[in-house]
Amino acid sequence: MRLNRDRVIIIGGGIQGCAAAYFLARRGQDVTLIEKDHIARHASGVNAGGVRRLGRDLVEIPLSLASMDIWQSLESDIGVHADAFHPCFYVKVALDEAGQKLGLDRIDSLRKAGFQHECWLDDADIRKRLPHLSCRTRGGILVEGDGWAVPWRIVQGFAAAAARHGASLIEGCRVLNLEFDKECWQVTTSQGLFEAGQVVNCAGAWAADLARQAGEPVMPLSAHAPMLAVTERRRPILPAVMGVLGHTLSLKQLDTGQFVIGGGVRARADMQANRGEVAIPELAASMRLATTLFADIASAPIIRCWSGIEGYMPDNLPVIGRGSKPGLVHGFGFSAHGFQLGPGVGEALADLVMGQQPRISLEPFRPDRFEADT
Repeated sequence: MRLNRDRVIIIGGGIQGCAAAYFLARRGQDVTLIEKDHIARHASGVNAGGVRRLGRDLVEIPLSLASMDIWQSLESDIGVHADAFHPCFYVKVALDEAGQKLGLDRIDSLRKAGFQHECWLDDADIRKRLPHLSCRTRGGILVEGDGWAVPWRIVQGFAAAAARHGASLIEGCRVLNLEFDKECWQVTTSQGLFEAGQVVNCAGAWAADLARQAGEPVMPLSAHAPMLAVTERRRPILPAVMGVLGHTLSLKQLDTGQFVIGGGVRARADMQANRGEVAIPELAASMRLATTLFADIASAPIIRCWSGIEGYMPDNLPVIGRGSKPGLVHGFGFSAHGFQLGPGVGEALADLVMGQQPRISLEPFRPDRFEADT
């Protein structure tokens, strides 16, 4: 039995949990992070690695912009692991009239809301940026300074930085029960009983079950397996991360020349077996779209496909905020687009644990927003 009422226990070793552990430990808090598998095992480690402000829900943009501030000075936080972030430009092109309307309406909505980080380019400007494109476009939306990262390495960077500041990281430790008993949280695990004054629930697709154990209202969280594929090496033709308006595509070319294709396409998540499946027909649709953009990709054999397990909320917005029980904070439900948000969410979770006001409003993400529907 490991008793410590001053401890903060974080459940979940993805980017949200590891970033929260880092910001809390750096502020001198006694932090223990518990992960049932290993750090970055699920969605945070195997996602597309998109570091994008582009295309986010309007209510999510302030959090995304705050997080980007941290991404742009990442080396000061996680040291050498920051070299896994590759800033470039991020663009979503329109291939038809519907996509063009979607993009122009998007820009109009952003301007009315006071955001200037996304801009509209016509086809000529798109082709100057991407001279190897195989098709004409109807323009597109571009953001400078977004990019991509090797996701598992960024998560490992936050975990290592947290450990350097004194956090304890315990892997292979499954939470069996979570309950508030008198003055503190009792966390029963496969490695014994832990006691803490505060618990941060960053358990991803498993977070709703933990919330239920903690006595919270039912959370409408569902689990899916976002998929990706990687090709053999080809000549460098794509200096950006690319998508298509109206479609779920993430396409980038690594420094090795390999293309990574996917983003948003989902397969079934097998929660009992602890693994995500791969659905070839759905993934093939993304590959066909990629070959429409760049004919060179058609000759590049796929060498590997994979998926992770991610938790989705009905409105595709995360749950970030204090729970209904004392000392309980939630950070989950990132619906396959939480990677870029990770550093900002970690900082905000640390603020909540320490009773401080986060630098942006978390009202759109409050945990109780679905209570009337459940």
